[in-house]
Amino acid sequence: MNSDYDVIIIGGGASGLMCASKLNKIDPSIRVLILEKNSKPGRKLLATGNGRCNFTNLKIFSSYYNTDDTKKLSKILYSYDAKKIIDYFDKDLGVVPAYKDDLVYPITYQSKTVVDALCSSLSASKFIYDTEVTSVVKKDMKYVVNGIYSAFYVVIACGGVSLPQSGSDGSLYPVLRSFSGPDSFERLVPSLVSLRSPDKDIKKLSGIRQECEVHMDSRSEKGEILFTDNGVSGICVMQLSGMYNRAVSSGKKIGSLYIDLIPSMNEKQKLDKVRSLIRSFPNRSKADAISGLIKKPLAECIVARSDNTAEDIARLIGRFEIRICGSNGFENAQVTSGGLKLHNVTDGLELKSCHGLFVCGEVLNVDGICGGFNLHWAWASAMTVADAIADEFEEV
Repeated sequence: MNSDYDVIIIGGGASGLMCASKLNKIDPSIRVLILEKNSKPGRKLLATGNGRCNFTNLKIFSSYYNTDDTKKLSKILYSYDAKKIIDYFDKDLGVVPAYKDDLVYPITYQSKTVVDALCSSLSASKFIYDTEVTSVVKKDMKYVVNGIYSAFYVVIACGGVSLPQSGSDGSLYPVLRSFSGPDSFERLVPSLVSLRSPDKDIKKLSGIRQECEVHMDSRSEKGEILFTDNGVSGICVMQLSGMYNRAVSSGKKIGSLYIDLIPSMNEKQKLDKVRSLIRSFPNRSKADAISGLIKKPLAECIVARSDNTAEDIARLIGRFEIRICGSNGFENAQVTSGGLKLHNVTDGLELKSCHGLFVCGEVLNVDGICGGFNLHWAWASAMTVADAIADEFEEV
């Protein structure tokens, strides 16, 4: 078996596959090896968006991301915008896009379509599966991986530490730190994850969904909230979860979030409607009386928390407090917040301290909100790396 390559990509996930695909497109003669821990590529990608794969968004801006270097991120997102990503999938991979508002999916609404298309574009690359990378050593002009495989360039595309069952467990981070330095990483916390609550009364609400507006600290998000057995989830909560975990990890206390359960009504409208319903149905319990306004289990919980007046019931509908005691961890998080700081890499995502060692995808300190932003970063960062490596081959 050949052990000498031009480029070794560590990780066969979204960014690793895209990097190899772009390199193959630019120059099929570049010898690319992909080392993958799992027995097949794209395991986490296959689960993206419940298997539907929202692969980008028409409104890609750096303001929707968390990072340590907004200027560098903005430059990459400008160079590899939504149109460029969509065109690559459509024209170069044969994945026809479908649009739902600003969200972009494969028209099949299947993640497998994306994985299969990427893999089909890699005829000039070699895969080696069931291989965990434990060492990367610089020897003269080349890197040697696991003491066996050598290449002029190594791309670390091993992902973050979210959903570790998919293979992204951070096991390669010590190797990366040995090149980048001990202070090169931003603290790792879960993002796009549900939050836990000690409030016992909301356990009765498990499974209930409600369109609402959630307020936490200085931020707010509109969308659907989902009450769970141990807290709250849903898109609006998940959008706030990264901010919450980053704040808590830095020592800031955020004890509660507050929900406007009917954001389409102002305070006066809520109060007028609650009063009207209670007066109209005097023989019903107050929870029954307002159950046409707010779902019955929520109405019961609100009335139980209130002082039984229409004013307090209306106030709680507009500001329903849920105490927060943490999140459900990396095992349940969609994304890792934190990682190798963008400050430590060049515009081409090459380690400033080590020529020939590139990084792309979730391992970098870039995480976005829901809606295709994180997959877009996977593609854009991978294309950045592929173009940078190809440029170096041209110079040689």
